Amino acid sequence: MSRAIDEIHIRIVVDGKVLVEKVIGEFGFTALIDVFYDDLSKTRLLFDTASSTPALMHNLGLSKIDGSSIDMIILSHGHWDHVGGLMEVISWTGKRTPVLYHPHALAPKIFTADDGNERDIGIKNYFSPDELKNSTDVIESTEPYSIGEGIWTTGEVPRTNDFEKLTGNMTKVHTIKDGKITPDELEDDLSLIFQLKDGSVVILAGCCHSGIVNTMNHSTTITGTSSIVAVAGGLHLYDASKERLAKTIDHLKGYPLKTLAPCHCTGLRGQAALMYAFEDIFKEIGVGSTLKFKSG
Repeated sequence: MSRAIDEIHIRIVVDGKVLVEKVIGEFGFTALIDVFYDDLSKTRLLFDTASSTPALMHNLGLSKIDGSSIDMIILSHGHWDHVGGLMEVISWTGKRTPVLYHPHALAPKIFTADDGNERDIGIKNYFSPDELKNSTDVIESTEPYSIGEGIWTTGEVPRTNDFEKLTGNMTKVHTIKDGKITPDELEDDLSLIFQLKDGSVVILAGCCHSGIVNTMNHSTTITGTSSIVAVAGGLHLYDASKERLAKTIDHLKGYPLKTLAPCHCTGLRGQAALMYAFEDIFKEIGVGSTLKFKSG
């Protein structure tokens, strides 16, 4: 008899907003996820590893959890503020904790400023692909990946609408693909999907560069249900147009959401629009926040 998810706890470890004492905020994102099953077993995941400032390890230390209890680390994509602390975290776990990511997450991500100066905003300043693969076991997948019963990555998210386009600085990044310089379409963007015993679905995003609408549509394909009751994490709406915000809100209203908890790159513009549209279910979150979801 297979097990099913009874409860999920999502703790925000790193974000730019601080909501409790003693923790440190930084521009970046990390979430610690505890998944509790109906057979009393559990799975502990770390989603993203922020940057390499002291905030990540400081906040993990305050959590007083045993690093070896982390079953897997998942990277939402390859930007510095989501991967910079990875090697420190692997060392902290004290074992070869598996790391799951889209293969393009480790590719160069070169941002060209308006003055022509270039800098790599990916993994280059933190570790190399070989260093990572020598330190732990890696899982590379472009497709949805089943982490455990009721837990998937989205894998590469199909971009099927006309309004969730890369904007702003994201249009100034190029990468190397098949040996050629090409605009970085951020194919490595992925989110986490959790389906509880009652069939309800929770989505946790890192930056959601593919767009939350595309991500939710893809999640319904993966799970076979549109019963999405919660969306949390970075939604990359800080520079979204009024049209995109309106269409995003209209789409979200088509789901039975009970919790909407955006943070990180959602930005003030996105946060404000979502807060006023979903006042009853909107949750302000930051470092120290814990979201809990239980099967009905």
